[in-house]
Amino acid sequence: MNNTRIWWRPPGAQDVYTMEASDSGTSCFRFVPFKLNGEFPSIEWRGHVVKADFPEKGTIAADEIFENKSTSRDEHRLGVQKALALIEEKKLEKVVVSRVKSIEGKFFVEDAFKNKCQTYKDAFVYLLEHPSIGVWCGATPELLVASSDNRIETVSLAGTRTQESIETSPWTSKEYDEQGLVTDYIKNILEDHGATDLRIEPIEDLVYGELIHLETRFRCSMTGSIVDLANDLHPTPAVGGRPLKNACDFITHNELFSREYFTGYLGVESASGSAFYVNLRCAKWQNGGVQLFAGGGIVEGSNIDSEWEETEAKLKAIQSTIDG
Repeated sequence: MNNTRIWWRPPGAQDVYTMEASDSGTSCFRFVPFKLNGEFPSIEWRGHVVKADFPEKGTIAADEIFENKSTSRDEHRLGVQKALALIEEKKLEKVVVSRVKSIEGKFFVEDAFKNKCQTYKDAFVYLLEHPSIGVWCGATPELLVASSDNRIETVSLAGTRTQESIETSPWTSKEYDEQGLVTDYIKNILEDHGATDLRIEPIEDLVYGELIHLETRFRCSMTGSIVDLANDLHPTPAVGGRPLKNACDFITHNELFSREYFTGYLGVESASGSAFYVNLRCAKWQNGGVQLFAGGGIVEGSNIDSEWEETEAKLKAIQSTIDG
């Protein structure tokens, strides 16, 4: 693996795109880790956006040796228990506890990318091959921020259910409260950046395969750098928690793996319009296997067993496009 290669399919689109590297390029693809200014670098690849074919099967190989590590149920339970204790002590309002699942075997990332494009029509689907950070592939339903002609759009996303469960019992106050924390955070950031004509849409259900989330959409006018705004929004309470510093400290000291680029953000910046997405529902390919990542927001009233089942449902959705 000597060169950077990237393919993506925007939400609702039919075509796949790639970036032709050029110092004079008018576009920039960004791939940003969960922790800004940490051990994992932010990747910026400048060039020209062009339509592309799907990459051929067997043409992408990961160099990094497979590391067979997975978060056990007991480890996840302990993390949630610690989070709930701090929430009870009023040191946290919310924190996202995530886990990694490693699967040994030979899985073709080119097939996974194509399967995700076919399965998740309304997601941002990508495949990245980079000499320093490896091979990543995902299909994220969550917009971080988009801009066009000084018009800004972003979303607050939280709460996760299966379609089957939502048919038998409605959303709970715990889930609405969790989503409200994210909404308040984003509203404050937009106002700090001088947002005008701010419109906050009513909460709606966002369907992602067999999963459903609560979503609030924001629209406003704003001038200034879209990257600066993205970096101020990231990480939102949807992937970190509140208070943000306390939540991120908890994640650093209690998650037994590094998130790397999981719950970071990625997307394309250009003169005609930019869009960045939170890097959810993603996996990292290695030589001999693949690592899958998922998490869930812990707030007052969270149930330990339900939180495990939520991550299981998310991991199942990721794995279905890798095995299929």
